[in-house]
Amino acid sequence: MRGGGGSWSSTNTAGARNLLTVDESPLRRSLFWLTAVRIVVLFLILLSAILVQAGSGAEASLSYLYGICAAAVVLSFFDWTLGRLLPTRAEAYLQILGDLGLVCVLVYSSGGPSSVFTFLYLVVIGAAAFLLFRTGALVIASVAALLHGLMIELTAYDVLPRPALAAAPRWGAERIGYNLAITVTGFYGVAFMVSYLSEKLRTAREELGERQKALSRIQTLYASVIASMSSGLVTTDADERVTFLNQAGGDILGIVPSRAVGRRLNEIGLPLPSDWKEIRQRSRGRESFRAEIDLERGGARRVLGYSVRALKDPDGQDAALVVFQDLTEVKKLERQARFNEQLAAVGELAAGIAHEIRNPLASISGSVQVLSHELSVGSAERRLMEIIVSESNRLSKILEEFLRFVRPQERRVAVFDVAGNIQEVLDLFRLSDEVSDAHAIVADVEPAASPLAADRDQIRQIIYNVAKNAVRAMPEGGTLTVEGREDGAWYSIKFRDTGRGMSDEELARVFTPFSTAFDGGTGLGMAIVRRIVEDHGGAIDVESTPGEGTTVTILLPRDNAARVTPDRAAAAPEAVS
Repeated sequence: MRGGGGSWSSTNTAGARNLLTVDESPLRRSLFWLTAVRIVVLFLILLSAILVQAGSGAEASLSYLYGICAAAVVLSFFDWTLGRLLPTRAEAYLQILGDLGLVCVLVYSSGGPSSVFTFLYLVVIGAAAFLLFRTGALVIASVAALLHGLMIELTAYDVLPRPALAAAPRWGAERIGYNLAITVTGFYGVAFMVSYLSEKLRTAREELGERQKALSRIQTLYASVIASMSSGLVTTDADERVTFLNQAGGDILGIVPSRAVGRRLNEIGLPLPSDWKEIRQRSRGRESFRAEIDLERGGARRVLGYSVRALKDPDGQDAALVVFQDLTEVKKLERQARFNEQLAAVGELAAGIAHEIRNPLASISGSVQVLSHELSVGSAERRLMEIIVSESNRLSKILEEFLRFVRPQERRVAVFDVAGNIQEVLDLFRLSDEVSDAHAIVADVEPAASPLAADRDQIRQIIYNVAKNAVRAMPEGGTLTVEGREDGAWYSIKFRDTGRGMSDEELARVFTPFSTAFDGGTGLGMAIVRRIVEDHGGAIDVESTPGEGTTVTILLPRDNAARVTPDRAAAAPEAVS
């Protein structure tokens, strides 16, 4: 029993809480204002009556007005308290019928058929039409006609006491009938006209609500589309002032979108060509204007592609839509694709070149060496023979590097300490003929030991090749800083030199085979480095500024275990040192 009682108590408590919850529907809010207007109107009538009585000196009693005002306060208080527990529509009928009763009493007390307050019936009927529409208006009009007719008839036949403020001569039957006919016709006329207007207003509100919902859905869709765009989007007025910038555009330009509004395009880091008006004129057709610009951001060169299309703003003024995208990585991929195409073309010729050049070259070198020992020649002739042998050896070296580039050796992947190997290679490099006293080689490796799964010899080769190129770029001396860091799943090796740097044209050819800016170079060093890095699943990037130096960044995956074949895995421990 106790458990059942607890359940009943909780259920009723929840029900009472739901009943006491205020209904914030439009009808409930209208009822709130109706109760307020009721009190104001009746108290104004009371105040007017008091002022008229005081001004005229009449002795008519106003007790009926006091009673009506008190009843109005009680009715309003009921609506504000217990009335909220009723269904909203039932409460509306109750309030309007209460108003109708108050008006009927007021009309009777202030003269009956000759009362000046008969028009208040129309006010109540109009309120019913707005709140309850046609059905409610006709019901209230019918009740008003019934109450008013009974009041007049009962007063005319002395069933009800004759009001003190009634007209002196009694109305005859014909006048009473005429008054009732006009009044009832007015009641129903107001009910039909006001209900028609209220229903039209309701229909308009519903259509407006649907259109607002549709507009809200469209705005939400557009906002979602713009927010999900990876490209930057900016709209401007005729003076190039920003009116909107999406978040992706702010990220590309490095600016908060809200702070860009009202500023010119060049002020937010988007310098478009000076012939802005001509561009907008050209973009009025179906084809938008497209171009690319170079930007400097964070000390790095960025390439932005953009398109412009002319628009009209909501006021009909000229505007423009600019869609832009960071193409820096795309340009890098294009350069890599061109490089791969060159590799494919070179690879097709590699085998034939190897057989056609290598064997005759070896024959020439061997023949000259035999002749130098068999013949008695002078110093000049011997010097020429030495030059032939030296140049033959140099060509043979070039051919070996070329073959290594187009046909790299099989990788022997094993886990080794890449940080320690960087230190070892740089220690050996400092002792080479490439490095002079004017060069400073700085190793900045953290942590001091870092495991890497890769071909140890090939990684040492790329470190040595890049370091040699960096020193060659500093013929008069300078500083080479080699930085090694663990970067999540990658190991980063960064080479920074203070050399002469490279122009954009030189930077575009840095990985091109046989393209070199150094005397005596083969132009294959960086191409081989790139091939080794990509074979290991890594990436290489070169940034350079003429006169300031060059930075080469190499990223290598720290775990290449998946790339180790069973045969290589068996041989891998032998490479560990």
